[in-house]
Amino acid sequence: MSDIPLSKFPAPHVAVDVAVMTLVDNSLRVLLVQRTGDKSGSWALPGRFVRKRERLADTVAVALAEKCGLNPALLAGRSPRQLHLFDDPDRDDRGWVMSAAHLIALPFSLIAEVLASRTDLRCVPVSEILDESDASVQLPYGQVEIVRYATLEMQDLYRQFPDPEGLLVESPFTLAELRAVHIGVLGTDWQIDTFRRHMLPLLTDLDQMTVGRPGRPASLYAKPFQ
Repeated sequence: MSDIPLSKFPAPHVAVDVAVMTLVDNSLRVLLVQRTGDKSGSWALPGRFVRKRERLADTVAVALAEKCGLNPALLAGRSPRQLHLFDDPDRDDRGWVMSAAHLIALPFSLIAEVLASRTDLRCVPVSEILDESDASVQLPYGQVEIVRYATLEMQDLYRQFPDPEGLLVESPFTLAELRAVHIGVLGTDWQIDTFRRHMLPLLTDLDQMTVGRPGRPASLYAKPFQ
């Protein structure tokens, strides 16, 4: 290991950006916060620079609480996880800033009250952000790539496992309810027979039927750890 003092090396600034993902009307969306200061009126992912001797998890928690009103109690035990380190030296026009991007997926019911009470928050379909021809939503600091990465991460998980991010509030659930969530995350149809063959071995059949729900009675399932 080199004995050269650390002061001899250029140090980038480190920030966190958080992709808060949810489903609204079976559409995958991401939470944006309205910016202030010289960029007042534009929108961005909630984020914050890492302070001196501050852990990333603490920076993320402060960013969610201060920027979005999402405190730990409201998150109901859910914690953001580190997604990827975005380190392109040109990603931020303010200087050399690395972003430790994080992802947290939340049922819309957990954030609906906060959204309804504030005008500086909005949930935008990820399709609008990732559509480069759509100029209505333009995120700063390379955050489009963070949304893209978070979306692909979630979609990969939802192709393999039943609702791995816990977006489905109803439990137990029917296969149709589970499929609707997966289609919302994937942004494409999943043929019912193929979905059934893939998911049934991963579910616990409760040997119960729906009671008092719309439609014909249907079998109820749970994820194995529930």
